[in-house]
Amino acid sequence: MSRKSKKQAKQGTLALCITAGLIVGVGLGPFVDNMLISIVIFGLIGIAAGMVFTRKT
Repeated sequence: MSRKSKKQAKQGTLALCITAGLIVGVGLGPFVDNMLISIVIFGLIGIAAGMVFTRKT
């Protein structure tokens, strides 16, 4: 795998995790009674998950 394709794969994984976190935040927003806090919290969780998946081992 070339460097360019590895970089694109990492960016794609990070974007997917952030998007999934935001979607879950929107979905669970009504249960938390505050949509903005829910979106921010799950967005941050998505960022953290993306960093874990894409970190160098």
